[in-house]
Amino acid sequence: MTEFTDGAPENLQNRPDFLLWHPLCVASQNDYTCTFDVTAEDFEEINRGTDALITTFAERLGIDGNSITGWQIERFLSPYYSFEVRPEQRPFGLKLPTTGDWADRFGLAWRATLHFTCAAAPFQYLGLGPYPAIGHDDTWPCRSSIRHSGEQEETIFVIADCWDVEDWGFLDEFTSQHQVELSRIPAQVGNFTQLRMRLESVRPAAAEGWIVELLKTFTLRLYSTHRRTTEELGFWPSLMTGGDTI
Repeated sequence: MTEFTDGAPENLQNRPDFLLWHPLCVASQNDYTCTFDVTAEDFEEINRGTDALITTFAERLGIDGNSITGWQIERFLSPYYSFEVRPEQRPFGLKLPTTGDWADRFGLAWRATLHFTCAAAPFQYLGLGPYPAIGHDDTWPCRSSIRHSGEQEETIFVIADCWDVEDWGFLDEFTSQHQVELSRIPAQVGNFTQLRMRLESVRPAAAEGWIVELLKTFTLRLYSTHRRTTEELGFWPSLMTGGDTI
């Protein structure tokens, strides 16, 4: 896992505002597309995003910000980035304390999609992360966007990391095909796969029971549905490059 210390004593000046996860760069129709998740540290959040913030993220991943031709930011909640690792996400019966706060079971994150032009992709996949970044979104009103009642409608992603899965038929009872996105990444041994299941405009408090059953289904198959489990089990492939770094 990438460390975000640089040898200097930890203080407010060198702590990151954001962490970037699972950077993936692939060829699209006329250019390249880079996707990654963003989580916030401490007080910061993202609203609409700005060119300056996106450029900061791109340059942190070794991409020339001047080559960006477009970008999107999507806010979501996910058990994958939650503070708390649910019992249903813990393989081998591992017991950990719970806070009892629903917001600790649904981590706030953002999905960044960058389009850019270059002669070759700067990388294919850079591993789990995190990659620290310092920045601020000038469109954010500097107040929390999370309501702790769990009744606010949100887009929720259930994310699962696994290896060499060919049959996803067990998901038929939970979702339809259009809700599922699969990223298959060649690794040194087999193929690493990340599944992302989108639930749009749902209330976390109302959807939590259904999500728990889905997490149990993944855990029984030894898939990781939390980034801490992915880190501990070494579920992500070695760092990969697919061309000259920009």
